[in-house]
Amino acid sequence: MTTKNSNILGFNPISKTISTFEIEVSPQMAQYILIHHNKDNRKVTNSQVNKISKSIREDGWLRDGQPLTFNVEGNITEGQHRLHAIVTESVSVPMVIVLGVELDCFTNVAPAKPRRPEDEIQRKDKSAKPAEVSTLRQLLKRRQGEQLTMKNAIAQWEYWCEDVREGLNLVDGFFDEVDQFDPWKRTFSAWAALMISIGEREAALNFLDLLSDKILREPPHSRLVSDFQKFLENEFFVFGSNAGRTDIIYMLLCVASDRILKRPNGEIELNTEPVRLNHAALKSSGVYRKFLFNPDGISTQNFTF
Repeated sequence: MTTKNSNILGFNPISKTISTFEIEVSPQMAQYILIHHNKDNRKVTNSQVNKISKSIREDGWLRDGQPLTFNVEGNITEGQHRLHAIVTESVSVPMVIVLGVELDCFTNVAPAKPRRPEDEIQRKDKSAKPAEVSTLRQLLKRRQGEQLTMKNAIAQWEYWCEDVREGLNLVDGFFDEVDQFDPWKRTFSAWAALMISIGEREAALNFLDLLSDKILREPPHSRLVSDFQKFLENEFFVFGSNAGRTDIIYMLLCVASDRILKRPNGEIELNTEPVRLNHAALKSSGVYRKFLFNPDGISTQNFTF
């Protein structure tokens, strides 16, 4: 096996001492290692392989210093997903090799924390707060067609950070007084940021003021917020899934925004029903459409509650 390994790989992966070097790993070498030197490794996550493959196609192989490690018995402990991606993309890439890793390392050493878009944003902008980045992620989700990734994190943050921060500031006062909507604070914040992005900050603030008056103070109340509250008492909302309720809250905020833009005093009916709270029904007009990344290019999506 030692001679065969050396002929195919150019090195013997079995080593009792630590050694480090760099070589060019071909698809053939990667396949050989996966077949003959991948005993008792964790299950392959296809999504991770696809992510690495996509990165190779779009950006080439980036030397990030992460090694391909072999334990003292010659089996890999780190790097199998990168090897699968090398085979998938049929490319040869330079890799740092580390031999002689102790057998117990795989189970006894805490794994490295995966890097997230949030980490990339906070690395570049030390002032970025977790709540702000969480709101950005929610905002992009609501726009449909966009998502926060390692590749676009900085660009998205730089584009949206002012609106996100102002949106959070706008809703903080509301949530300081009202706790009924605490589970959906990020949804409210994303909605407020999107309203600000289209120049409707005052309309958003006006609705929040009317809603807090409805919850905290005695009648009379505006028709709009009364209908809004009544809708949330509907069994359609009460017995929906957590994700479903979040979608309802967001779409209700969009519908309420349309109404408040027509009647700032809130003396207007909400005039919607559960069957109309879906992407297909809302994407044709109003602020919901304005918020979409590509309103004419997104396929119809019906939310299931």
